[in-house]
Amino acid sequence: MQSNEHIEYDVQQRARAGTRATLRAAVAGYLAYLAWQIFQGVRTGESTMDPTVGYLASAFFLLAAVAFTVYLIRRWRIEVEAARLPESAQTEESTEDET
Repeated sequence: MQSNEHIEYDVQQRARAGTRATLRAAVAGYLAYLAWQIFQGVRTGESTMDPTVGYLASAFFLLAAVAFTVYLIRRWRIEVEAARLPESAQTEESTEDET
């Protein structure tokens, strides 16, 4: 893609892609928060959980957060690309604007 190229998008589809990505980011953030809370609880001894299980659970939630982050980035790119208007629609709109 060239830097001087103007790409037009379906505004509603692009907005939905952004909303979905934001919600998915909130989920990924919450999974990371859970991982941190479990880790802190086990590390400080506040948790009654076996330390090995606690560290494994913390690692699992952290891995889930990372995986979900990768997923949300991939989905966002796919959804934004799907919102892209075809070249023919872009040229039709630009000719209508000129008249």
